[in-house]
Amino acid sequence: MKFKLTLVALATIGTMASVQATEISPELRKLTPAKTEAVTSKTVKKVENADFGVYKLLPDLALAPASLAAGSAEGTLSGRALVQQTTVNSDGVVKTDAVVRNLLTGELGVVTGRLSILANDAAALQRLQQEFGLKSVKTIGNKIAIMQAPAGANLTELIESVRKSGLVKEARLDVVEKLYKPN
Repeated sequence: MKFKLTLVALATIGTMASVQATEISPELRKLTPAKTEAVTSKTVKKVENADFGVYKLLPDLALAPASLAAGSAEGTLSGRALVQQTTVNSDGVVKTDAVVRNLLTGELGVVTGRLSILANDAAALQRLQQEFGLKSVKTIGNKIAIMQAPAGANLTELIESVRKSGLVKEARLDVVEKLYKPN
């Protein structure tokens, strides 16, 4: 009985291996064109020019309530209107509600001003709140938290200071952008 089961298992594995090794028929290849995207020097250069992570700050765009920007809106993002600013903030400071572009996907996003934090321990979360003026939005367990930065804070400097404090294992700045689901 064991010998028969072994033979059936080997036959099944052999069949699966041969199925995986078969090539797509020319008829099917016509229906589903292959999307191949090679990493080029342009792609790498784009990421090098990012302001933080894979995001590039767009200082000439701002978010406004849709009711106020009825005629001048260039689109919507997170339920608010995207408007062209007349005075451009060129200092490169990332603040809450800043509009950014993901250099990998090309999509626009909004900086929320929240930090996702994996702390060393529960006491570290309390010290972060005291030292950096962060407000706890939500905690999960005793080491994971989402915290809101103070109003008007330079978020890139804040996130670097939090990382260098030694109180966290990981800290990330949250950006809201369009979510794509795989087919």
